[in-house]
Amino acid sequence: MANIELEMLKQEIDALREQMHAYMEYPEIFRDEILESSIKIDILINKYMVLTSK
Repeated sequence: MANIELEMLKQEIDALREQMHAYMEYPEIFRDEILESSIKIDILINKYMVLTSK
């Protein structure tokens, strides 16, 4: 079950990274979206690290 959750977290992180790359083309327009995505990625990475350390 942990493997499934880890895989889902990886997929979410990858999707957010792709989204951020699109936003980076116009950072002055998408500043808030970039910040929000960055915070979400940080949270997901922290969850991933907690799960892998068990």
